[in-house]
Amino acid sequence: MVTLQVAGMGCNSCVNKITRAVLALDQHAKVIIERASGRVEVESDLQPESVRETIERLGFSAELIA
Repeated sequence: MVTLQVAGMGCNSCVNKITRAVLALDQHAKVIIERASGRVEVESDLQPESVRETIERLGFSAELIA
């Protein structure tokens, strides 16, 4: 499980953009996003840094949470 704090998710379009980007890396990933808190959880075999970099390439600020 990868958990991140993501800043800049202001709308459902942002949530959908992040979800699509993560699923492009792993179509079997489970992505849970709490827009109000900025929390993103990804259940997958992906490397945490890979998920963070993918989200940041979309223009969001992302920090891994231990």
